[in-house]
Amino acid sequence: MPPQHRQAAITLDARSMSPATKTEQIVDAFDKLTMGAVLEIVAENDPRSLRNEMAQLRPGKFSWDSRNLGSNRWTIRLERIDENADGELFLQHVPSFSPGKASTLKDLSTQMSERSFKAGETIFDEGEMWPYLGIVRSGKVIYTLLSPDGKTHTLGERLTHDTLNESGCFDSGGATTRAEALTDAVVVTLPSEAIMHACRNDAELAVGFLIASSQARRRSIDTIADLAFAHVLQRVAKFLLGYARTSVGMTRGLPGVENLSQAQIAAAAGTVRDMAARALLLLKNAGAVDLDRGRVKAIDRARLEAFASNVQAPPV
Repeated sequence: MPPQHRQAAITLDARSMSPATKTEQIVDAFDKLTMGAVLEIVAENDPRSLRNEMAQLRPGKFSWDSRNLGSNRWTIRLERIDENADGELFLQHVPSFSPGKASTLKDLSTQMSERSFKAGETIFDEGEMWPYLGIVRSGKVIYTLLSPDGKTHTLGERLTHDTLNESGCFDSGGATTRAEALTDAVVVTLPSEAIMHACRNDAELAVGFLIASSQARRRSIDTIADLAFAHVLQRVAKFLLGYARTSVGMTRGLPGVENLSQAQIAAAAGTVRDMAARALLLLKNAGAVDLDRGRVKAIDRARLEAFASNVQAPPV
């Protein structure tokens, strides 16, 4: 039975948890799961930082399926998995594929290939006719767009079990973004024609991809709303929240944040470097972040959340 249809072994409501103990409670519950069991969490915010924390604390041991249901309500389902899962078992842990029939996944697994990418290496470029659906097996991949005047905008990260090039796979067009390995990464590839054939013959698999497409549209709308209505300081704060531990007070940021340049933060927030630098200085002066030579070293989650929520954030 697919994980999203399986009754959760443990259910938690993160909305009522103390920030000081939230991660500890979630990890403790996860560690109680038997192999294949599911932990379901209800949250009110984008759980990107929780996923980054779990990737650090329990790398390779969980699958992740988070869904934005609107009205500040998210559900996250973590399944305890075998970190060495391969073939059709690996595909079962990918949210888009998990509803598919066992026979469908078995057939697709025979057409899987893997390729390794070094940090900074391009997987495919914007507009490229990349004839595959990709799945991140390990590492992190980042999506970017390049404007006509040469500015780069970061659209987000893709982690283990996340898919790549969905649009190009289904409409036979060029890739909508550039995909680059943010860290050393391994990507599983499946020929686009194999995915199309499988969806035509397996309605549940097609529904899985439809759900994933709907969630991607929600993310896109959130991104557009931020760019249209949120000022730079708020956008920078929202991006950095993905690297904030669920703890109280100033705490070292999650791995990777210290490597982000001001230009990369600016790209993620849809602005220019000077504006991002100014926002970072304001956040530092407000005690929301600590900087080391212009780079984020530590984060006070509660203070940063206030800026992200526009509670006390003055315009930049």
